[in-house]
Amino acid sequence: MDTSTVDLLKGVELFSELNEEQLGMIANLVIVKNYNRDETVVLEGDDSVQALYLIATGSVQVYMTGIDGRETILSFLERGDFFGEMSLIDGEPRSASVRTVTDAKLLVIHRESFLSLLRKSPEIAMALMSELCKRLRKANKQIGSLSTMSVSGRVAGTLLNLMQERGVRIHTDNGNMVTVIHNRPTQQQLADMSGTTRETVSRICSLLVRANAIAMTGKDIVIFDEDALQEKATKG
Repeated sequence: MDTSTVDLLKGVELFSELNEEQLGMIANLVIVKNYNRDETVVLEGDDSVQALYLIATGSVQVYMTGIDGRETILSFLERGDFFGEMSLIDGEPRSASVRTVTDAKLLVIHRESFLSLLRKSPEIAMALMSELCKRLRKANKQIGSLSTMSVSGRVAGTLLNLMQERGVRIHTDNGNMVTVIHNRPTQQQLADMSGTTRETVSRICSLLVRANAIAMTGKDIVIFDEDALQEKATKG
């Protein structure tokens, strides 16, 4: 058993309920791959490699490309997350592309090996179903937001989604609670997530900063007023 791979697997939420023996079984199926920053891992429409990818270190962005060539970022995934599960299960071409945001180490399990694993481990099958439901709900919410919200509402909604997915609650020096989003996306990435332009994101974020709803500090976003973001996301 590769103990270093087992240790990496322990950081993957999908396998969080498994014991050492079960993790060892999975470790024997894993291929470790290293990727550089801004490297494409999978491409939308490709069906040449059907595998599940687990993020051991680093982060990636999942995106789709429109007929006009414009990219829409669907999500950012970090250590402990996984992707590729849809094509893995149904054998269809990739529904989205994935590109590394930082240097990343990925654990790869090919389709036949993983399907065999699912048959032997109902715990993994249930965890996978739960995660698929979460992602479907998120996708439905994003589709609704892009079709009905104003631009400012979409940007606020994107910040709320990031806060829920990656935010860390901390106490300030004066005892108040704020939420910090570390390693924030660039303004272009926020624009791609919100279905708008970088200039529009810059303008709306500046308004939110002046309203003391958020702050941009280095590579972080600090959320001071979640209610203000929620109101803007709801009313636009």
